This record gives sequence, structure tokens and C-alpha cells, in this order.
Amino acid sequence: MSITLQGIEKSFGNLQALTPIDLTIKGGDFVCLLGPSGCGKTTLLRIIGGLEESDQGRISFSERKIFDHDERINLQPQKRNIGMVFQDFALWPHMTVFENVAYGLRARGRKAEVEDKVMEALNNVQLGSFHARYPHQLSGGQQQRVAIARAIANDPEIILMDEPLSALDATLRDEMRILLQSLVKKLGMTAIYVTHDQHEAMTMADQIVVMNQGRIMQTGSPEEVYREPENETVARFVGKGAILEGMHARHNGIDYLRLNHRVRIPVPQEKATEFSDGTMLTVVIRPEQITLSQTPSECMMAGTVNTASFLGERYEISFTVEGTDELMFAYAKERLKPGETVYFHLDTDRVHIIEKDGSDYVETA
Repeated sequence: MSITLQGIEKSFGNLQALTPIDLTIKGGDFVCLLGPSGCGKTTLLRIIGGLEESDQGRISFSERKIFDHDERINLQPQKRNIGMVFQDFALWPHMTVFENVAYGLRARGRKAEVEDKVMEALNNVQLGSFHARYPHQLSGGQQQRVAIARAIANDPEIILMDEPLSALDATLRDEMRILLQSLVKKLGMTAIYVTHDQHEAMTMADQIVVMNQGRIMQTGSPEEVYREPENETVARFVGKGAILEGMHARHNGIDYLRLNHRVRIPVPQEKATEFSDGTMLTVVIRPEQITLSQTPSECMMAGTVNTASFLGERYEISFTVEGTDELMFAYAKERLKPGETVYFHLDTDRVHIIEKDGSDYVETA
């Protein structure tokens, strides 16, 4: 089921939590609302779920209008055919796992289906044999699975999740992430998932909606928001990398980002040739776009190693460009020592240029 938002906005007193927002989500997509705390992502989720009312605008689920401020349409949450999962598991402690999952079915008058639907939902989250246990007899990950089973037992077409994994440890988060991804696809639901964790968003989403200060900063696939951020806010929030600001210069037909009077970072010619000397540029450089060496060679620049972090199959190296205070990141096959001199080469065809006002530089015909 697709979701269409038009002109959605929300204020709490003098605080505007959401500026007018337009967003279209394709049916069956797993969409992550990503952003820092207080950016409006949970408010937007609650408006979609009917737990908050938008001050303006319209919301449609496919062709079905579920909210329209002007027409005074506002369907109650239980009439929107959605499932909800929250950070707080919100399980009844005096009820068994079975009864917790059955609660919503009974409330909606689907008593004849309770046995089959509850056991189907529990089996989908691999807890079929735990139906007679109580929440205090379960681990945190198992309790969250019960909450998910309760959300899907009513056969919702849309599932809304507000940071459901943040209370779990790292190993459980990885297990639950895989379970949620596979379950959403298996059941054909449209999922909206709120998180401030860029790793969760990058690994789970078909589409990421990056938010900040009540606004949508960029919408796109994980690859798009990582490789082609539309502004510095997205570039800094999504993925590791250096964001260098400097002056455009051209020497012997080569375009550079000039950091100071003697340090110049080459940038793709086709992305920069329309700019004259002195134009201020911002360049986003990701770690995989840098090749490191411990021996100097032509066209390489020097830097000083700050830290080396072991990531399993490789090391993440942070280093300062010689002659500047600019910190950059790259990957290496072996550990480098802090204070060691390192030489680096940029894959200039892959670096990304964004304007100071936030929009991409676009070549003119």
C-alpha cells in the first residue's frame, strides 16, 4: 500500500515540529526516517499512525484518504489498518505471550481467528514454542519479537516502527534487523522505520528520508544519499568522510580545491570547469575514495596519522592533511601508528561537490 503526504505540518505551541512536508512512499517499500533527536521524525510517524493530528494537509493510503484537514477527515488509528512497534515493548506483564499477541485481535472482534492468527504471528518471529510464557521469562530480544508479532497479527498493510531496536545490545540488534527486513518483505507490508542510527538506515532501507529541524533534507536510496548528498547536513549525518571547504583554483588545466596557499586537493574537471578561480567549493570525500601508501610517489599528498581503528577485515585510518587542520578518513589493510607520515591519492572521479547553499552544482548545457 502506497502512502502520500501533502502539506503535513505540526506545531506544539511556539515550536514548529514539522514544516510543510510532501512525501510519497511506494507500496512494499521499507522506508527509514533518519535524523538527529528532535528533528521531527517521530512526530511525522505518529501523524501517519493517527496518534497525532497534523495542523494542515492530507494523507492517503493508496486511494483511501485517511486524513484531510480541510475536509475534516481523520480516521482513528484502529481504522487505518496499521501495525505499530515502539522502543518500549509495552507488553502486559500479567498476560502470557499468547494473550499479549491476541489482545488486538480480540479488541477488533476477530475472536474466531485468534488461535490461528496468534500462532502464525509467533511462528513468523520464531517464538511459536514460547506462547505460554510471561514477558518476565523472556530476554529483551524475545520481548521485542512478541511486540512485533502483536503488530502483525492483524494483517496490517502498513507497519510503523519507532526506534524498535535501540534498547537491545549490538548482537541482538543485528539479529532483529535481519528478521524485520525479511518479515516485512515476506508479508508484503509497507514499512516506515524511525531511527537516528545511520547504520540501521543504510542496511535496512529501500528509501531513506533524511530529516533535520522539521524538514526533509533529502529522499533517496541509501546509495544516493551516501554518494550524492544534496547538502552539508546530509553529507555530515550519513556516512563517514571529510567535508572540505576551500577556493576553486585551476593550474595547468587541472581543477583544485585550494585549502590554503600551498595545499590543493584535485577535484573532477567535469564537475568544476564552469567555475572561475576564487569560487568557494565544498567537496565530500568518502574513505573508499582514498588510497593510502607509506611511501611517497608522484601526485600523492602527505598526512599525519591520528588514529587506527580495527574493523575486522580492515582498519579505518584518520589522518590530518599536511599543512592543514583538515581531518580525513581512509581504509588500510594494516594498522598504522599515530604520528606516522602517510601518503594518499584521491579517486577524483568519485568525489562529490555541493554548493554552500546546499544544492548540487549542476552543469549547464
